[in-house]
Amino acid sequence: MSQVKFGEGKTILLAMPDWFLYHSVKQQLELFGFRVIGIPFTGKFKYKNLADRTINFLRKVFFNDRKYKPYLKYRDTGQGITKAVEELNEIVDYCLMFRADYYPLDIVKKIKEKSKVLVGYQWDGLDRFPGIKDLIPEFDRFFVFDPSDLNFPSVQSASNFYLNSHDPHVEKDIDVYYLGNYVRSRINKLEKLSDYLKNIHSNSVIKVHSDKEKIQKKYGDRSFELTKNYVSYEENLDLVNRSRIMVDFLHDVHKGLSFRVFEAIGNDKKLILDNPEIKKYEFYNPSNFFLLQGDNYEGLKEFINSPYEPLPEDIKHKYSFENWIRYVLDIEPYQKIDLPKS
Repeated sequence: MSQVKFGEGKTILLAMPDWFLYHSVKQQLELFGFRVIGIPFTGKFKYKNLADRTINFLRKVFFNDRKYKPYLKYRDTGQGITKAVEELNEIVDYCLMFRADYYPLDIVKKIKEKSKVLVGYQWDGLDRFPGIKDLIPEFDRFFVFDPSDLNFPSVQSASNFYLNSHDPHVEKDIDVYYLGNYVRSRINKLEKLSDYLKNIHSNSVIKVHSDKEKIQKKYGDRSFELTKNYVSYEENLDLVNRSRIMVDFLHDVHKGLSFRVFEAIGNDKKLILDNPEIKKYEFYNPSNFFLLQGDNYEGLKEFINSPYEPLPEDIKHKYSFENWIRYVLDIEPYQKIDLPKS
């Protein structure tokens, strides 16, 4: 990736979760010449009392209202963001917001007042966090990664992206690698895959993170590794570099391609996945993507043992963070990132 200073002389307000990609995205923006002002939100949240927990449960179950918990999160952890926005004494060139549904409408409005261009990107489906739908009209440009969300008014298409982290000199001592948080709908798939990989004597690392005691008791003796320890994005990238093949299992609330797909592209890795939407994308190559269908592992051993087939450079660059940020901020030249029809 070139480090052209196309952001030189520009200031960008960066609003996103502090536990995922934040530091890497901020660093990349600074390498491109932007002055970055960060207003990230924290992933650490616990209900203050039983009343808050009960009210949220009742509103969610009986009224299908999923807005109360985000309200509580910001009430309890967002004071620093409010203060930083109110004390900002300049008009910034851009504000880029990932998962803007965390930020209350009044704060988004204040951010808009202090930004020449307000850009949003939702890396989750709109229906998973429906509070975002009320905020979209505030944005100058708003992007979604799930093709089925393109029917919503005033949104544009953008996939996820990869950051420049590939190190071709690292020894590839891991055949198949997976890291993810515990999700009930994925766990049986992961266990079956892990069992299969052990049976064919593949040198694989399958890690599932959960700090919940009941999950530890239930799954602590399975063929995959269940860890209480949080693995940072940087540690994850080290394991990615050591791997030949990655794994990605679909979250059942959306059809969009996850970050793992693009990490695989950016790091020249093959990928085992179960999202049939992959076949609609221009970079799909059955030599690099093994589409699991149920418990059918026919051909997987051969896939594991076969080499990666490099992508054309222009297609690979299209899904880089450099092209992505140029595209969403409308800084030419860039390649437009379209999504396939749902």
